[in-house]
Amino acid sequence: MRDYLGIVETINKDCRNLVENFKLIEVAGYYHISLFKIAGNSFAINRYNSEPVKVQKWFDKYWLYIEVKFTAQESKQRQKWIQTTHTNISISVYEGDDTDEVKIQLFRAEWDDWNDPEHIHSQPHWHITSSQAIEKAFEEYSIHFDNGDFISLLEDQRSKLFDVKKIHFAMNGNWQYDQTHIHTIKSSEQVSKWLKGLLNHIRVELEK
Repeated sequence: MRDYLGIVETINKDCRNLVENFKLIEVAGYYHISLFKIAGNSFAINRYNSEPVKVQKWFDKYWLYIEVKFTAQESKQRQKWIQTTHTNISISVYEGDDTDEVKIQLFRAEWDDWNDPEHIHSQPHWHITSSQAIEKAFEEYSIHFDNGDFISLLEDQRSKLFDVKKIHFAMNGNWQYDQTHIHTIKSSEQVSKWLKGLLNHIRVELEK
């Protein structure tokens, strides 16, 4: 199962001209999980307050982190064991100077195929995360200059607003055509075209 449908191989071939030195490499392999990550050259935090990752310089002050994970799962259906593969793809865009020790995550685009057409979250989808960097800056300022008093005010304001970081913003709902917001992964070419279009579109927006 190492590279389900040849997705990673196709991405590496088709996206190498979009990002300098682009390559997804296998970093972990277990009996039921295969994990591939971009071969980055600088540090960042993926999913705020979570694991440190290496990001790859994209252009100007923007950086990329890409992760592809395949998870095999067995289930019994009508006295038979059936194996399915869950595919999880995550693309994060970061901002920061070369000298910044940790880059700031702006947003993530993800496509999680759980083989479930009734799944509640849109697939693929966006996560907006840039507010976390601003919040952390205020927290660090408060700790150093007012003994943390400002943090209580920040927490009070947080409690009054819905946390948009929790929302899976639909990327391809197609509701205008009475179609679903859940799209399954059927081929490596499908994923590669999605990723190339995504990167090209994001770059156009960032370069405005």
